[in-house]
Amino acid sequence: MTSKPDYPFFAPQSSEYSLSPSALIPGQKEEENSLDLAWLFSVFRRRLWIMALVASVLAVSTGALIVVESKKEEEAFKGSFQVLVEPVTVEGRLARLSLLAQSGTHTTTATELSKEGVGRSDLLDYETQIRVLKSPKILEPLVEKIKEQYPNIQMGDLITNLTLQRIKYEKDGKFEGTKILEVIYGDADREKIIFILEQVKAAYLEYSLEERLNSLNKGIDHIDEQLPQLEGRVDDLQKQLQQLRERYHVNYPEETAKDLAAQARTLSTQRIGTQALLEEARANYASLKKQLDSGNPIPLLLQSVQTQQAYNVLISQLQAIEAKIATESAQFKDESPRMQVLFERQENLKRTLTQEANKILASVAVKIRDLEAQVDYIQATERELQNRLDTFPRVLRTYTDLERDLSVAAESLKTFLEKREGLQLDASQSDIPWMLIQEPKIWQIAEGIPMSFKGGNAKRQVAIAFILASLFGVGVGFVVEILHAVYHTPEEIKRATKLRLLGSIPTFKKLKRYEKKLEKLASKDRVLIVPSDFPKPNYPPVYLESFRSLYTNIDLLGTSRSLVIGSAAPGDGKSTIARQLAETAAAMDRRVLLVDADLRKPQLHLRLGLQNNLGLSDILQSDLSLNDVIQQFPLEENLFFLCAGQAIIDPVKLLSSAKMQHLSEQFQGFFDLVLYNVPPLVGLADGHILAAKSDGIILVVRLEKTDRGLLNKAIENLKISGASVLGFVANNVKNYVPVPYLLPRDRPSRFPRLGIPKGNKR
Repeated sequence: MTSKPDYPFFAPQSSEYSLSPSALIPGQKEEENSLDLAWLFSVFRRRLWIMALVASVLAVSTGALIVVESKKEEEAFKGSFQVLVEPVTVEGRLARLSLLAQSGTHTTTATELSKEGVGRSDLLDYETQIRVLKSPKILEPLVEKIKEQYPNIQMGDLITNLTLQRIKYEKDGKFEGTKILEVIYGDADREKIIFILEQVKAAYLEYSLEERLNSLNKGIDHIDEQLPQLEGRVDDLQKQLQQLRERYHVNYPEETAKDLAAQARTLSTQRIGTQALLEEARANYASLKKQLDSGNPIPLLLQSVQTQQAYNVLISQLQAIEAKIATESAQFKDESPRMQVLFERQENLKRTLTQEANKILASVAVKIRDLEAQVDYIQATERELQNRLDTFPRVLRTYTDLERDLSVAAESLKTFLEKREGLQLDASQSDIPWMLIQEPKIWQIAEGIPMSFKGGNAKRQVAIAFILASLFGVGVGFVVEILHAVYHTPEEIKRATKLRLLGSIPTFKKLKRYEKKLEKLASKDRVLIVPSDFPKPNYPPVYLESFRSLYTNIDLLGTSRSLVIGSAAPGDGKSTIARQLAETAAAMDRRVLLVDADLRKPQLHLRLGLQNNLGLSDILQSDLSLNDVIQQFPLEENLFFLCAGQAIIDPVKLLSSAKMQHLSEQFQGFFDLVLYNVPPLVGLADGHILAAKSDGIILVVRLEKTDRGLLNKAIENLKISGASVLGFVANNVKNYVPVPYLLPRDRPSRFPRLGIPKGNKR
């Protein structure tokens, strides 16, 4: 049985821990989509052997095949003859200038005539002419004649072996063409070469005199047939355009449109101003008439300076009589003769003033009628102008369409005339046959020694094959890299998952042998099997420091009371990481409880050298005390272990129970750090349940082993379960250089190459 210490394991700790939640995935800047040169170089290093193997096998096989085939090729010879196809004299230049002058595209002067060179006086499209000479229309009759001497020759053989090229020369660093065509033919039989070149020569000279001239005359006849129709089209469009100008008075459509728009704006301004005057006059007339109807004509007479001056005397007289009436009424009665005379004079003056006021009011009415007439006239003019504006876009469109059609028709007519002039000039030159300037002959190295050729350049083909094989080998290497869906460096995991890198654990092969010894001892003894004097493995300093750094990073996160150590698939090293992390934390004076929560296939107790008699499954299914099941690790007094217990078929029910939640809370109260070792995450729910109930989960990723797809699936499932992923631990990191500070200074290191990745040295 497990020995018990004198003090209880589970006395509540006095210190309190404040737990802060951690984000599932830490915020990191999204890396730009750019070419990762470091990744490319790492792929080259990893897959160099397969690239070299594929490239070398392919290069050797193809190179050998090329060399063998090149030795099988027969010796071949070539022969040629040359033909002058255009005049060398100034006639060619004069003909070209005459054509340009007749077509209206060039003006000829004495200076331009002197500058015109031979290279610029080509009347022949050489590329087209070469294609015509190699066309079946010319070569088919030629093949029939050759078959009389060589029955086995075919059209494809003649086209393949026959080459036509324009002889060129270099001038001022550029190549310019001459007026000479060279016809080349190659074959293994020299007599056959001469015979075929003689037949080709005869056929081409005959073509130069007859066939070319016939085709040019057919072109001229076709143009002559089309010209009357084009001329009629141009005349018809000109008549339609003239009729449109006369009917709508449109000579310059754009200027007419601007004039109409300006007139419309002017009339609109005039109408608005006249309507404003009309409204003002009407208001004035209503006000004056109202005052006049009330028996007070004086305001009408005082409305302007002119009326004031004209009626000022009458108004003064009326005011004087009214003042006198007011004075006399105090002494006399209204019936008295004196007052009657004053009243009569007052009435006469008012009547006179009223008559004058009526005249003024009548003049205002006349003004109103004049303004109304002006408004009516302006509106009528605007309607007429608007009708023109409504009609003008259609007229303008018709005018533009006619002008466009006329321009196209005129340009077509001009082009046809130019082509006819050119064809006529070319026809006049074509009656001069081509001149043979070099008879058919075999190419020679020296006098009487034929020049030998072979079909291909073996060295060049081998070089090309080597380059293609190298590229194919590189491609195969990258395909293998892509198909091998694992991670190779911690940086790859960090870029792909966007998780924190909490630590990198180097490879330590001796640890497996140590764990196997413990497993063998565990299989022999059912009680505590690890004595206090059992030797510990000789850990390299870098290996120990990697776990100390891992624990420090976890502790700095602030959520290190209850953690789950998990991995996407079995064999990633999560049990080893959990054990070493627990030992590291215990060595740093932390009370640590390591819980084997793998109730399906418990194995962690074997690596610790402890028995799996009673454990987590037994507590969850019975009323056992924690003191009865938790074991103390004999080699570390601060490390305690809770084994899995009896393996069960359905552990999810137990792990998701309320009792498991209560146990987790008890563990956090009794210990500084609780680590749960869980089954693989993908396909099983055990780890997700515990991760959701704990402070977070740490993913263990084994380099060169963990599948990318499984890891991504595990992270997605953790997101769904609501677990907090604190980061990942890169396990089995190879090709590390030891940290110089940890190595003895007076002797080389005896430890494996562990510590800092090569790309991260400072």
